[in-house]
Amino acid sequence: MMRKLGGRLASIVRRFFQGKLILIEAFLLISILLLGFMIRILPMRWGIYLMEFDPWMQLKEMNYVIENGWMGFIKFFNWHDYSSWYPYGRDVGRSAFPGLPFMAAFIYHVLHGIGVEVNSLELAAMLPPLMAVIAILFAYLLGKELGGRPAGLLSAFLLAISSGHIERSLFGWFDDESIGLPLMLIGIWAYVQALKEERSERGVVAYSVLAGLSLGYMTASWGAARFPLAFIPLITVLLALLGRYRRGMLTAFTITFSTYTLIALMVPKLGPGYLREVTILAGFAAFIILLSFEISKLLPEGVHAKHLPYYVIAAGVMGFASIMMLGAAGLPGFKFLSVLVPSIRYDLPIFVSVAENQLSTWSILFRDLGFQSILMIAGLYYALRRRRDEDLTLAAFTILSVYFSSTMVRLSTLAAPSVAILAGFGLAELVGGFARNLKAALKPRRRVVGVEYYLLTPLLVGIILLFSFTPAAYGIRYSLSGIDAAYSPPTVVSSSLGVRAEIPAWLKALEWMRENLPGDAVVASWWDYGYWITILGNRTSIVDNATLNSTQIGEVGYAFISDEETAYRIFKNLGATHVLVFVTHYPYGQQAGVLLGYGDEGKWIWMLRIAVQEGHYFNESEYMTAEGNPTDKFWSRTTLGQLIPFKPYQVSGQTYHVYNPPSLRHFRLVYASDEPYTSYAYVYIYELVD
Repeated sequence: MMRKLGGRLASIVRRFFQGKLILIEAFLLISILLLGFMIRILPMRWGIYLMEFDPWMQLKEMNYVIENGWMGFIKFFNWHDYSSWYPYGRDVGRSAFPGLPFMAAFIYHVLHGIGVEVNSLELAAMLPPLMAVIAILFAYLLGKELGGRPAGLLSAFLLAISSGHIERSLFGWFDDESIGLPLMLIGIWAYVQALKEERSERGVVAYSVLAGLSLGYMTASWGAARFPLAFIPLITVLLALLGRYRRGMLTAFTITFSTYTLIALMVPKLGPGYLREVTILAGFAAFIILLSFEISKLLPEGVHAKHLPYYVIAAGVMGFASIMMLGAAGLPGFKFLSVLVPSIRYDLPIFVSVAENQLSTWSILFRDLGFQSILMIAGLYYALRRRRDEDLTLAAFTILSVYFSSTMVRLSTLAAPSVAILAGFGLAELVGGFARNLKAALKPRRRVVGVEYYLLTPLLVGIILLFSFTPAAYGIRYSLSGIDAAYSPPTVVSSSLGVRAEIPAWLKALEWMRENLPGDAVVASWWDYGYWITILGNRTSIVDNATLNSTQIGEVGYAFISDEETAYRIFKNLGATHVLVFVTHYPYGQQAGVLLGYGDEGKWIWMLRIAVQEGHYFNESEYMTAEGNPTDKFWSRTTLGQLIPFKPYQVSGQTYHVYNPPSLRHFRLVYASDEPYTSYAYVYIYELVD
């Protein structure tokens, strides 16, 4: 009976799907793309704002290009901005990647040219979800390369709901990752296509040019482009050493490498000196090795001809060692080196003070990658077992990206696409295997395992995916669900607190700043808030999130940790007219509460450490207890401790923080965002007085 039912069901399914697979595939793909887009625009409910801090600077760069018309694309490279890093300013054109603001400004000009008027802020906020759709589409294409339509659709679906990808492609996340990830996927897909053995010469050239252009524009948009730029030479040489070399491989690599290198050299932040960096030198080395493979084929048969590539590799290793010893080769920046060797980052407190630069933990990795990381292992197994060129390429890419994401919190977004692709492939193979076994189990005399087993296992996999997709029942900020990751308000709306609520302390403070501070006011604060002060508050800042000048940041930290007279002298020397302090506090009624640690009351230790890094002496143990709490010396002797109006009091062995406004000679309170005990976040602005 069971066999007859299975046979009839299979017959019905075949008749229904015959000739309709393409339409069904298109429908499913479009549905997945819409799902990914709809999840990523959830923050729109909080209003038109950008996420975090850096996107606001990207918007400022975009607006500069727009305001200068088509000439803005040229003027940008000579732009020196005096509204930040006062009094010296910032050479924006040579210290920022132009890729994202240029693309957004280009779209704006094109729309304006055809009569469609858009607001630059709205365009900037909407661009990341649109770029995410492109990333999901190419995840589908890469998954399809591995395991056909099922793997492609599953890869796209898993990326659409991936928390690690959603967090960096949300509505308002107008930053490097939003354009860098789609370009990376386009480049890897095109390069995989170019390496196909059956590809015609024209096809190799076309796909190689596309790969080079995509990866080249990625170098103009995101520092993490160093990863695919180093990966392409590495995997190409590896494939050649595994006996996969053919002339098309040399052609594909040469065109791709030369294209992205030429584009990288035109980016002022990188410049001609980029040729000396190991990232590009690896490309030259790979070209020579591949060329040796080609020459060995042309030479008469012999032992030496056969081993020529290995001689070249040995000579290259010795040559590279010599270049490094002589200092002729350039290493990537400190941030990128610390991804390879995480331990070195602790020598630079200004780098470690950024939360997203910390080492990932297992919980953070699992939060960002979820159950996809388990399915990824299955995908790696199937790919490495089959070992086609595309299998090895995507397997190696995934392994490296997962390693990098484990060394830095921010880079989980780099691993999210490759994990989704391998997970989609692994899931497709598992489900396909269950289907084949179920079909075999329904045949006469072939039933070894119960049919219920083949039905139960896919059901369990589906439940796991459903669990990771379903949002949390309560308003917590972080869970395994990508929807939860998307449902959080922009940082400026929640005042940097991890809650799903509007806490308007910063919005009110920035509005007051725009309307009440003199136009020539210079506001000193910790560097975290520099972009908001400059762009949203429209007032000049001394340090900001670019962290370009660690000496100046160290001086600001030194001022905050010093006594009032020293702080006043330093702030005046820096040209400040006002000082801003941000405090977070949980109230217990109208008389007491506790500090939460999200504001300067938690960041002060980094002010001290960076000041020490820049040559000032502080004994950290005098300011912080073994339990990590600030000592009495911090509250009574440092300027920041006195500017924070909530002071510690002991009641029955419990520490509370009670409002006690400061009384200082040189710092006069001119603005408080909220009355005491009425909010969770407070912005205080002090005027410097003689």
